Amino acid sequence: MPALRTAAAALATLLMVTACSSSDDGSAETADGTGADEPAGAPDASDAETNASDADATLRFVTPYTVRSLDPVEQGLWSPEWGYGELLMRATEDGTVEPWLLEDLQADDASTWHLTLHEDITFSNGNQLDAEALAAVFDHHLAENALAAANLPGATVTVEDETTLLLETTEPVSNLPNLLAAEDMMSVFDAEALAAAGDDPQAVLDAGIYTGPYVVTSLDENEMVLERNDDYWDGDVALAGASVRFVPDEQARVRAVQSREADVALYPPTSLLAPMVDAGSGPRLAVAEQPLQQFRAIPNLNQAPMDDPAVRRAFALGLDYQAIAEQVLDGLYSAPTGLYPDTVDYALPSQRTDRDEAAGLLEDAGWTLGDDGVREKDGERLSVTILHYPQQPDTEQMALAMQSQLAEIGFEVALELTDDNYTTMRESDSWDIGLSLDGTLGYTYDPVGRLRDFLTTDGERNFGGVSDSTLDALVDQLLTETDGDAQRPLLEQAQQVIADEALVVIVAQRSSPAVVSEDAPGYRPSSVLHHLGADTQAG
Repeated sequence: MPALRTAAAALATLLMVTACSSSDDGSAETADGTGADEPAGAPDASDAETNASDADATLRFVTPYTVRSLDPVEQGLWSPEWGYGELLMRATEDGTVEPWLLEDLQADDASTWHLTLHEDITFSNGNQLDAEALAAVFDHHLAENALAAANLPGATVTVEDETTLLLETTEPVSNLPNLLAAEDMMSVFDAEALAAAGDDPQAVLDAGIYTGPYVVTSLDENEMVLERNDDYWDGDVALAGASVRFVPDEQARVRAVQSREADVALYPPTSLLAPMVDAGSGPRLAVAEQPLQQFRAIPNLNQAPMDDPAVRRAFALGLDYQAIAEQVLDGLYSAPTGLYPDTVDYALPSQRTDRDEAAGLLEDAGWTLGDDGVREKDGERLSVTILHYPQQPDTEQMALAMQSQLAEIGFEVALELTDDNYTTMRESDSWDIGLSLDGTLGYTYDPVGRLRDFLTTDGERNFGGVSDSTLDALVDQLLTETDGDAQRPLLEQAQQVIADEALVVIVAQRSSPAVVSEDAPGYRPSSVLHHLGADTQAG
């Protein structure tokens, strides 16, 4: 029975991601020239006096995303981000996944897994997380969490002993280690205490249902406050606590750091970051190590004109990725060359700019250029609507650049702002191209799960209505293979199908940025969105 260290060794090699190239030599740097290869929140080793004071320190965050409740399905993804919850597996800064609440993960095959918990894990309410409690977690998610049910088909769990659970699925799930590290897949909580708390949000907050190094002491529509969990099962916790304010306005978030009302502003707009790159004092720009953040352009295949492969391919060829990254986004992004970041060795160079070829494709497909510069076919104009959303303010700049670039090859482009891009793409027909921050490796270095979710016929997040039998078959094969060498040719074939049909386009990519106050000199953003953890330091 191969242990995770053995059974997934080849897969881990395949999934390994090297450091990002935010500087010329390929190393990740912050604005002050400091390397960003430390864990998120790692302290400056030379500042022992500052580190010693962290036991009484707190960090103040501002973010556009609101934590609406502590519900483990609807809002459970926030628990590992903000340190009040943990996952069974953990994505790391060096491009791998490793056990977290689990001590070990073993596979008989891609459909049969043994999950062994660390001993003596307790929820913040004092109850123990054992195999029985973990079985209740799985039962709850499989019944209530559509994403978990879709990615763990026919899953059943059986308690083997006090700390070990047997997980069996009716179809292979080779990427289980990555799925268990995904924040929206399997949050871990005290199911019995949640049931006793019922639907009362305050009762759920008071129930102490998570295991993390921090506990939430208050939560409303404006702010979440966390305090150190003094009984944390895994040792010491560096900070006394943290506050997280929910601030939709991107300029207000940055101003909060500039005025020293906050220590860390997450998801800052690129338009405000350029002046901080070479700043000698004041707030600094800090970036994470891995380039996992990608902005997808998702074509809506359910309606014209994006149901036309020629239009989609022309769209992909008509975008100037280099100009978007370097000019529109001030060089704080990099131009993608394909579906996956080129820091993984299975990435194919499948995206390029060629406006002459784009125009030729449209002409051959019957889209002729009108006097006003907009193409028409059978009396219909080549009009598309690009969806962008305020939580990611750079999507507006991207959409404006795309509007201009696509006009040069005969597209008429309108822009639409939505407060919830997923809901709009799922429920509305008002859009033709949806911009969304959805990296193809996710935040767990998983090239397979995102293919399944976004680009297979029955994918839970297949907003664009993709239905390609060849791609479906390739993903099915990938889900049976735990060996990286066997996965590589399948991944390459999948990338070629996606490029040939232009089923998705990556517009730009980056490592996670943050604006950080002088009062938090050691803070570094997390590549995998673990903004606050037991080791996070203020100094």
